[in-house]
Amino acid sequence: MKLLFYLSICLLSTSLCFSQKKDNSTYSTMYMTVKQYKNKYKVPLTKKDSLSFRVIHGDTMVQVSDFMRPKGNSVPYEYKDSTFLKYYEKVAFNHKKGVISDNTVMKYWKDDVKIFFSKSVAKKTKNDLMKFAEEISSQVDSLNIYEVNKVEDSNYIIYYFGDYEYESNLMNFKRSSNYQYWNGNNQIYKSAIKLDNEMYFNETLRLYELKKYFIQNLGYFNLIDDFKCESYFSNCYSSNKKLTPLDLELIKYHYSYGICKGTNLKTFQEQHQKAKETLEETGNKTMFFHPL
Repeated sequence: MKLLFYLSICLLSTSLCFSQKKDNSTYSTMYMTVKQYKNKYKVPLTKKDSLSFRVIHGDTMVQVSDFMRPKGNSVPYEYKDSTFLKYYEKVAFNHKKGVISDNTVMKYWKDDVKIFFSKSVAKKTKNDLMKFAEEISSQVDSLNIYEVNKVEDSNYIIYYFGDYEYESNLMNFKRSSNYQYWNGNNQIYKSAIKLDNEMYFNETLRLYELKKYFIQNLGYFNLIDDFKCESYFSNCYSSNKKLTPLDLELIKYHYSYGICKGTNLKTFQEQHQKAKETLEETGNKTMFFHPL
C-alpha cells in the first residue's frame, strides 16, 4: 500500500503534527507545502524540484526525499459536526466579545496537572474540588490530575488572599484571578488561582469560584453565552452547576489527538476542512501524527 504523506500547517517551534493520506500503491513518499519547504531548508526550489510538485486540497506540495519521521503516534481524524465545532471554537480559542481572530491559539496541558493547596483552603473544599477534578480526569484521555503535598512538586497552585504570595503575577490583584504559563508549543506548564476569601465568605461560594477557574484553566478556555447556566462553560451564575454531557465532550475533544494540537484558529479550521473532504471523497480518515 502506498502512503502519501503531506504536512498539515501546524509546524510549532520544535514540535510537529502532520497528517497522512492513504491511497493504493506500493511505495511511500513525503510531501510538504512549498512554504514549509522553504522555511525548513532555506534554499530556493529548482526546476528539478518543480517536477515533483503535486496539488493536494488546493496546496502546492513538493516532494521531500530526506524526511525522517520522528517517533510518535498516528491518530485517526475525529469528525465533529459544525454545531459542535462552533461551540468548541468559542470556548477553546478564547474569543472575546464576539471578536474572532484567525491567529487566536488553543492551549492545553501536555504534562500531568499537579495541584498544591495552601493551608488556608478548607479540607472539605479541597476534597470537593479534587473529586470534581478526578471526575473530569477519569473520563478524558491524556489529562491526568492529582494533588501533591509539596509546592515544589506542583505545577498548579490554589491559594487565598493573605496567604504566602505563590504567584508574583497575581500579587497586586484586588480581586480573585488566575494566571497561566505556556511554552512555544502552546502547552500549559504552570497555573495558579488566587481567591478573595473575604468576598467569597463561605465554603459554598469559594468552591463555586474555584470550580469556575479550574474549568477555564484546563485550557485557555472562555466562558460563553450559548449554554444554559447549569453548564460550567456558561457565562452566567447558577447554584446548580454540573458537568453537562456537552461540557465533558468539549474537554474530551480538547484532549483528543484526532487533530493537531496547539494550533491557531485558521489552521484548525483548514485541517478540519481538508480532513472532511478526504473522508467524503475516499471514505478514509486522515491520520494525524503526533511526535513523542
